[in-house]
Amino acid sequence: PPGIDFCAPHGSLQSCLLFAMVGTLVAVGGEVVDKVQVKTALVSVYDKTGLKELGEFLAAQKVHVLSTGGTAAKLREYGCTVQDVADYTGSPEILDGRVKTLHPKVHGGLLAARGVEKHEKEMAEHGIMPIDLVIVNLYPFREAVAKGGDFAHCIENIDIGGPCMIRASAKNNASVTICSSPSQYGKMMEQVRENGGSTTWAFRKNMAAAAYALTAAYDSSVSQWMATQVTEPPSTKTVAFEVERPLKYG
Repeated sequence: PPGIDFCAPHGSLQSCLLFAMVGTLVAVGGEVVDKVQVKTALVSVYDKTGLKELGEFLAAQKVHVLSTGGTAAKLREYGCTVQDVADYTGSPEILDGRVKTLHPKVHGGLLAARGVEKHEKEMAEHGIMPIDLVIVNLYPFREAVAKGGDFAHCIENIDIGGPCMIRASAKNNASVTICSSPSQYGKMMEQVRENGGSTTWAFRKNMAAAAYALTAAYDSSVSQWMATQVTEPPSTKTVAFEVERPLKYG
């Protein structure tokens, strides 16, 4: 309320900051290492564009690959050492493929703060391996709508596991590189080659920013379509645009 100094009587900077951050999460911390070697990759893609070159690259780099379904089969053809996600997690793919990667052993490997003793201990206890590189692209929801799919068809093309992995990887950019489009494979491979099998933090942050832009646009498409299917559209409307050229004023 007006007139009350919440920093008094303590008056310390620490107490002021603590009050200011009430209602938000405190940073977990952990190591931020510039170069992170790519030892384990999670690859689960709907769009198989560029997969052969990518697979051969991962094989040459001797990267251990976690993968699912048709992607796993293709990567084995290209010489990769592949472990099925179901074998790794101990949980089979279920519900007509709606649940494949939604598992603590996957998301623990994406979200664990490396260098934090508690996280490292919990990973060891639960058999969770750190995942350094994630390559995911999403179900073609917009294409399903554009082709005039009925409600059930469009609903089935809303990706759930993909955005979860993309967002988790992007959040943990201190340790994880996220490739969310085949158009990024080239720059990722160049980055790894130039850095002796590693990626830099600057690169990982750039990829994370692109990943969040992708999931935001994807959710915007779903939200806009869903609003046309109901009797009470939501009060919030989101719209995403592609940048054709940068403007002088931002």
